[in-house]
Amino acid sequence: MAPLQPARTCLDAVFLAYFASHIPITLLVDVVPLLPESAIPGPLRALNGFLTGVLRDPFMVVGRPRADLAWFRSFLVCELVFQLPFFFYAVWALWTGCPRRHLPLLVYGAHVSTTMVPILSMLLCGAIDRTCRERALLVAMYMPYLVIPLLIVAVSYPPCARALAAAHAKRKTE
Repeated sequence: MAPLQPARTCLDAVFLAYFASHIPITLLVDVVPLLPESAIPGPLRALNGFLTGVLRDPFMVVGRPRADLAWFRSFLVCELVFQLPFFFYAVWALWTGCPRRHLPLLVYGAHVSTTMVPILSMLLCGAIDRTCRERALLVAMYMPYLVIPLLIVAVSYPPCARALAAAHAKRKTE
């Protein structure tokens, strides 16, 4: 096994920080609305209270979720089941500079970018009782989860395209 190498580019370091920070965020913040109220420890309940009380995040409400936001809960389940395991792979792949990291990162970035569209649309234009300032704050809080995955797509696509072109050229010569 090759020795661990720290991320080599500035964007790799940003992506590494994004994925590493997303592990505790998923486990301590994003999973909470999926739990029954009685199963939520006090500190996580307090953090959720900050998100829903102070920041007025309509998506993270515990105990009395809005029926019209059930689609968001399905995103949280997908994050827990599919994305959380991927975060560990992404941290490893970015830390070690794994040359095969680009395709999985590309798929992740495209997936998350598309899931952010309805979230940001709801915050900007949806039927939620929020002031313009509250909406702007929520959009600012959620926006990195669109911007960073789009950057991941932009960085990961060229190596994938080159690999596909090389494979195609090799098949033509055989």
